[in-house]
Formats: sequence, structure tokens, C-alpha cells
Amino acid sequence: MMVIRRRFFDLDGRQLHYRCVQGDGVPIVLLHMLPGSARQLARLMTGLEGHTMYAPDMAGLGDSDVHPAAETKIADYAADVLSLIDGLGLREVDLYGTHTGSCIALELAHLAAPRVRRIVLDGAALFEPEEAARYAADYPPRFAADINGAHLLYAHNFCRDLFLFWPWYERTAAASRRAGLPPARDLHVFVMEVLKGMDGYSAAYQAAFGYDMAQALARISHPTLCIAGEDDVLAEHSKRAALLLARGELSLIKDAGSTAGIVAAFVRGA
Repeated sequence: MMVIRRRFFDLDGRQLHYRCVQGDGVPIVLLHMLPGSARQLARLMTGLEGHTMYAPDMAGLGDSDVHPAAETKIADYAADVLSLIDGLGLREVDLYGTHTGSCIALELAHLAAPRVRRIVLDGAALFEPEEAARYAADYPPRFAADINGAHLLYAHNFCRDLFLFWPWYERTAAASRRAGLPPARDLHVFVMEVLKGMDGYSAAYQAAFGYDMAQALARISHPTLCIAGEDDVLAEHSKRAALLLARGELSLIKDAGSTAGIVAAFVRGA
């Protein structure tokens, strides 16, 4: 039975938390979306059993310490991951990034191009400038600890509405995702992970919506696979992203359970 282990990596007075699995082949570094942490990648990691994998929590999220920069950029998060890769002695890696993680994967591939072999972008966060500006203003959750615990209910409702609407704050029939909710226990676990990063989301979302993904895609020459579930809110974004890649492929996924198999086949070069 595969065991996902948890570790901490020291980074100049702070720590980066990550999950890892020992296996074979080129290590896969998995980069999570917002909100939450790398815990949400556990199911995918289980599906990729047999591979060596590392999944860090972004700075300020999950169990990783907040980044010291006043205004973090995607390059700051990518530099953290590169420090982890260096610290682990990894000479070459494959990258998997989902949503915000797709931005970090592209930036990391730019920072350390010879060290990256293949890239998977799951829900590429390619926004038009006007779209990005609108989401930067309205999308980040506004957590503030409340003596009566009102922020706990806010966090629950925020997480619930992420499943029900796109964007989450437009609670209308037109914005309905029609995807339904996960089991109550799964939603609870998600809420608890989101609460850990309540002080880090504003900076992380601003970094994501301020990232020029179109430029990043155009400068990447690595074999890159864009995937997205057919009900992913970034499915259309992923289609456009694939067209901007020099060596890009696109795969839309009907069954989320097949994601691991598609990722595994791609990193094997199949």
C-alpha cells in the first residue's frame, strides 16, 4: 500500500511543507490550485502510484509558512519550489500544475528549463486581461478572524460555493456549475485546509491573476500536455493555452478518475 509521507524543508527562516512518495522514474512535482493545499492532490498521487512524487504547499497555504515578500509574485512561489528541488538533489523533474499551479509550473520551467523534462497543465489559468482584472478584484476570499467565529461559517460557505457557482460569489442560476457538492466529510476536510491559509490567499490570488500566462506559454519549448475535465471552469482556457505552446497537446477528460492514467502515459512519453 502506498504511503504519502509529509516533510518540511527549511527556507531562510521559514519552512515549506510538502508531501512525498518514493517510487521509480523521473520525479513528478505536483503543484496545487487555490484555495487549499497539496492535500487536494492526494487522490491523484494515489492514482500515480509507482512514481516518485513531491507536492509542496504554496507559501502561506496549508502548512507552509507565509512568504516574507510584501507582494508575492508567481516567480516567488516558483523559486520556493526550485529551492526544494535543489535541496532534495533532484537533477530532472516532470511538472504537474493545476489552475494556479499551472502558472507556477510554467514559471518554474522558465527558471530551470534544463531541469524540467515534461509539463502537464491541468486547467491552464489563461485569462484575458479584463477577465483577470475583474477576478483579482472580486475573487479572493476576505477572511478575518472573528471573536464569535463568523469567519468559520464564511469559510464553509466560500468552499461550498466554489463547487456550486463560477465565479463563486455570483450565486445565480446563470452562474450555476450544476456539478453538485462533494460528501459532507470531504467538504469539511477541504474547509479545514482552506482555513489554514486564511492569511495567504489575498497575495496568492493577486499573484495568479497578475501572471502573464500567454507570455509564459509562448516561451516554453518543453513537451506540454494541457488537460481539463469537461466541467472544469478553465476547460476553454486550456483549449486556448494548448494553441500557444510550441510542443503542446490537449486532452479533455470526461471521467476525473482517468486523469492519473493520462498523466502517467504522458510522462512516460507514451
